[in-house]
Amino acid sequence: MKKLNVLIISVFSSLSLFAQKEVTANAELKKVTIFFTGAQMQHEDKLELKPGKQAVVFQKLTDFVDPNTVQVKAQGDLTILSVRTRKNFEDLKISTEEMKALNVKRKTLDAKDNTLRDEYTILELDKNLLMRNRDLKGNNDGLKIVELKEAYLFMHQKLTEITMRQSTIRTELEELQKSMNQLEQEIISQRSKPVINYSEIVVEVDVEKATSATFIFNYISPRATWKPYYDMRSDGIGKPVRLEAKANVSQTTGIEWKNVDLVLSTNDPYQNAQEPTINPWYIYYNNYPQQQTQSARAIPAVDYSGEKLRGEVIDATTGEPMPFTKVAFYGNPNISAVTNFDGKFEITVPKGETYLKASYVGYGEQTIQITAAYLKFFMIPNQMEMEIVKEEYYSEGDGRYDFGWNSGSGNAPSSGSYDILRDGLAEGEDAVNKPNYYKADVQILTKNKQKHALFSQNQSINSSYNYAPTGNTIVQKKDMRVEYAIVSKMNIPSDGMEHRVSISTYDLNANYEYHVVPKMDPSVYLAAQVTGWEKLNLMSGESNIYFDGTFMGKSFLDVNSTKDTLSFSFGKDNKISIDRTRIKEKSKSKTIGSRQKFEVTWEIKIKNNGGTLIPLIIKDQFPISNNDDIKVKQGSFGNGKLDEKTSILTWSFLNGITGTQTIIFDYSIDYQSGAILYIE
Repeated sequence: MKKLNVLIISVFSSLSLFAQKEVTANAELKKVTIFFTGAQMQHEDKLELKPGKQAVVFQKLTDFVDPNTVQVKAQGDLTILSVRTRKNFEDLKISTEEMKALNVKRKTLDAKDNTLRDEYTILELDKNLLMRNRDLKGNNDGLKIVELKEAYLFMHQKLTEITMRQSTIRTELEELQKSMNQLEQEIISQRSKPVINYSEIVVEVDVEKATSATFIFNYISPRATWKPYYDMRSDGIGKPVRLEAKANVSQTTGIEWKNVDLVLSTNDPYQNAQEPTINPWYIYYNNYPQQQTQSARAIPAVDYSGEKLRGEVIDATTGEPMPFTKVAFYGNPNISAVTNFDGKFEITVPKGETYLKASYVGYGEQTIQITAAYLKFFMIPNQMEMEIVKEEYYSEGDGRYDFGWNSGSGNAPSSGSYDILRDGLAEGEDAVNKPNYYKADVQILTKNKQKHALFSQNQSINSSYNYAPTGNTIVQKKDMRVEYAIVSKMNIPSDGMEHRVSISTYDLNANYEYHVVPKMDPSVYLAAQVTGWEKLNLMSGESNIYFDGTFMGKSFLDVNSTKDTLSFSFGKDNKISIDRTRIKEKSKSKTIGSRQKFEVTWEIKIKNNGGTLIPLIIKDQFPISNNDDIKVKQGSFGNGKLDEKTSILTWSFLNGITGTQTIIFDYSIDYQSGAILYIE
């Protein structure tokens, strides 16, 4: 017996000791390095640990952790034995006691609503009784004046009391309905609050002696990105170009980035890192070209196999929990669970299952993807009915003065389940002065329908566009990437919106030129030529163009060019006009035997109407034939330069132009007569 007692005590001691071996902590997010796809998030925390083996659990991390990228470092008298991730959740709903208080308040309002509706029904019965007995004639001799006056005063007084009381009830019901709707909205909003799903990093450590341990760990989440863009500003011709490099940062990791050190990296951890392998190339008849595709590294998906999944099932029309609802896996319905009285369930995910479904008699089946450790089903009834019942009152004698239901059948609608709407009387009329006909519509609207309307209103989400503050940046050029470290602390909310971050500002010396291609567009564009840009660690991206404080449009900065000079266009300058016309006297077409010859001469007139005297570059072209039967003869082109490969002509006026200048060039085309050939 003593041995048994010792064994029981040792077992309980072991369980108690085991229960104390898990230490929880919320590590502060210190630094975020954002890639083109994903972000590396670094947390730090300092813990006081007791000797022995124990598991340190870092809670409330983003739900989107790539488990392959977790790295943990620890400083202190301890050894890290293992590192793993797991899922958990936090329910934001109010407490059960608060929910009970709201339900008690709802029952009180329902009781008051039922009382008022019952009173309204009784008053309607009293009014109908008076209307049925409003014939005041006697049996033989009629009524005396005094009796008639007393009867009239009685009916007038009672009908007045009934009508005024009904009017008061309608007002009270309207106010009461507003209070009930507000209460229902509060209850439904509390029940439909989302559950916060998050990941945890569990670090198993062996502590040699009591120590103060510092943990630094990081991981990559794919739910963040950034892209560069630029603002290019010029205060006027001859002045430097100010290039403001910026970034649009967005993240949906589920946790707020507050006062973090932000680093923008040109690296992309989800690009393919495997170099290609070349194999022998065999050729044969009817062969196919070699494939040159590279397999990209896929963004990891969370695998919930073996995880304990929790959730709840809610009636979408009322916000009430649904007990005894069956929850099963879509691909394996034999593995299932049933919700408890609070509508909640627990189930372990078998390997390979990614969808869960819920079913209940009278409700449509719901299927959702397993994307979190806590799931909510909102079940919709198969049919929600709205019934219209009419009460009709008629004069005595036609046999129809009931309430739209058989008063002896016991099928009258229950009090408190409908709204009363008065209709049917013309303006200035009442039941007393309209002896032959009175009609009142009663609309019966199920309260479930009202609650469904309230629940639907709660699903709207408002969003707004935010801007992150700007700050200075430290540019670090590493072997395979460039990193831009923002000096000031940054706040980036998890809203998926683009938040603007300033990277750096460069003042660039620029040479200004006018560019025009009159064949494509007769407009003259002002452009800035910048050299030495390759030392600035720029990236390709969209740019906004500002000239002399005015927004001129958008452009694209392409840094992948092999040219030493970058050209920025600042828009059109209307002070210089260009006109490109064909000289008819020198342009003709003639047929010689089976050949057709087309000769054309073009004239380009340039006029300066007050533009700045800076270099003007004009481009045009000769046609190029890739058919031996089509022969192109290039003519004269004045002082222009010809690119032999592209046949593009360039005229450069390095000192600008004053007044009017004229450029003439010509060419001829010889081709097969009768052939279809488009010639400008």
